[in-house]
Amino acid sequence: MPNRLGKLFRHRTAVQTGRKNPVFLSTVDRSSKIYDGIPLRDFIGDDARDALARELFLDINDICNAFDPVATCREKLAATVIKFASFQVLVIPPSPETDPSDLRSQPGITGELTQHLVQIAENNYELRSELYGEADAPTFDSVWESVQRSYWQSYWFLETFNAARHELGDYNDEHDWFMPFKHAACANYEHIYRREIALPPAFDENLASIAPTAYSIFTDIVLSGAEDPELEWRDYYKNSDIPIPSFEW
Repeated sequence: MPNRLGKLFRHRTAVQTGRKNPVFLSTVDRSSKIYDGIPLRDFIGDDARDALARELFLDINDICNAFDPVATCREKLAATVIKFASFQVLVIPPSPETDPSDLRSQPGITGELTQHLVQIAENNYELRSELYGEADAPTFDSVWESVQRSYWQSYWFLETFNAARHELGDYNDEHDWFMPFKHAACANYEHIYRREIALPPAFDENLASIAPTAYSIFTDIVLSGAEDPELEWRDYYKNSDIPIPSFEW
């Protein structure tokens, strides 16, 4: 049966290759539902949506046809987590507003960056590149629209790769590593942005130089193929003062 994401893909090679692969079919179906549940259509037109869908469709196909699907999925997920985190920390609202991400108040993440959006865009190379050609001088509204668009695009890709990860069985029911991994990447990006605009670190002074390095190692552990990256990361820092995030599963 044709699926919604498949309809967006104009070439049939990937469909023919993956149509009998249950991971492929389940992930594509889940990706379609993810797209339907987010407001990305408010920020992009049909042509951009189709291009993103084709790119994502091929990524899913790459995972399913890889020699090591789990490792390939982790590579794509890790790269997307880093990109996603660069936008996630910019859209987390300050307290007492509700935080849909469940990341605010975890170590290193404050929800304070939205109010500094223009200054961050003026000082961060990646954000300046995102805005190039869209506005002569960044305003809050122009930066906010660009950040929202990029956030939802990366959210769509990240949740799709996470769905593939689940279909491949690369998760822990009782204490999964996905949210801690997102936290580590987001804490690093908040630290980068705060440093670039001369805001005080979100960590205690004695941890400001070592915590970001510790969190960045989470990515290395994910890519190393560790069976449970979160457990290995916790074990590595169990005798340190590095603040450990806490999530409910």
